[in-house]
Formats: sequence, structure tokens, C-alpha cells
Amino acid sequence: MKAAIFDMDGTLIDSMPCWRKLNAEFVRSRGIEPTPEQEKEMFALTGMQVVSYFKERFGLESDFETLCAQACRAMEPVYAAGVPLKSGAGAYLDRLRERGVLCVLATATPARQALIALNRMDLVRRLDYIFSTDLIGGNKGETAFYDRLCAMIGVPKEDCVMFEDSLYAMQGARAAGLGVVGITDSTNAHVRAQMQDTCDIVIDSYDELA
Repeated sequence: MKAAIFDMDGTLIDSMPCWRKLNAEFVRSRGIEPTPEQEKEMFALTGMQVVSYFKERFGLESDFETLCAQACRAMEPVYAAGVPLKSGAGAYLDRLRERGVLCVLATATPARQALIALNRMDLVRRLDYIFSTDLIGGNKGETAFYDRLCAMIGVPKEDCVMFEDSLYAMQGARAAGLGVVGITDSTNAHVRAQMQDTCDIVIDSYDELA
């Protein structure tokens, strides 16, 4: 491993539960009180799944871009207040840098919000490169995304390992030829078996890694 590429939310910082709770808050903002079962279902939804769910279950018309923009605004004060690091994440980054491994961030969170979180959690100094998908273009489910990313950092894909909590990004990185480490989270428990099938290893804490 010459470059370790990290997602941010749910991978370096424990923020995914905050993101997922926004799904129910959006419904409530429209005057609808979801049932406990619906809240549980929404907690497991990502991306376009949320848009479809809102329409099918509640008759709410929206689009991914609008929902994403609203969620990002709502997350700014959460990031500014501070979100805990994932277990062992800071120490693991320090160990990698001591060994000369490039530490790279590649997040789907827009750059503005990502930098608020990274600065608040003292992660900027531990990273050699910081990228967001809105800067690179495309998404982490596409092999072309990793072609561009690895070219930008100057490291061949076969020498890179992606650390992720989102299944679609794990699958994209694997298809592109990167090594993949899956990070468990309360929001990805329902796809744990698929994570095991996709990743080289799935961990609960970075303390499990040398």
C-alpha cells in the first residue's frame, strides 16, 4: 500500500447517524409524522433511494440535488460542533504517515462542509490530499472516478487501498482494481454480508490494523 484513500463520513468520523436522521426530519418538516418502522427504514437509505422512498411512502416530490443541499446546510452546525472520530482512526493515520504512506481523503460531502469537519476534528494535518467528488467529478461507484483520483495523486490503482463505509463505493473501488477495507457503522449493518463479499477485510475499529 503506497496510498490509503479514506472516505470521511462513517469512515474517519462517526457522522453517518446524523446524516441518516435528517431523512426523518425532512418528512417532519413537511408536516408528516413517520412511524417508528418508517424511521428505521429511512435510517438505512442512501442517495436516490431516499427520493424514491419519500415519493412512494409519503407522496413527497423532491430531487436528490435539493435534498442533498438541504442536508448539507443542516450538517454544517453538526460538523462545527465536532463529530467523534471513528475508533482508532487518528492513531492509524499517524502510523501510516510514519511509514511514508500517502493519506488521501475522497468524500462525497461537498468541499465546504468537509473542510468544516476536517478542521474541527484536527484531521487536515494528517492528510496529504483532500478531494471531494464535486471537485473530481463523477461518483465513487464509477471505476472512472478512481482512474482520475489515482492519476491525480500519482499512485497506480493496484498500490492504493480504499477505506469505506458505503457499499456502492466499496464495489466501485473493487471494480477499479483497488484494495478495499470496509468500515462498519450503525447505518450499514443491513449490508454487512455484501461488504464481506466485496472487501479484503471488514473492521469495526482501526485498532485492528497494524
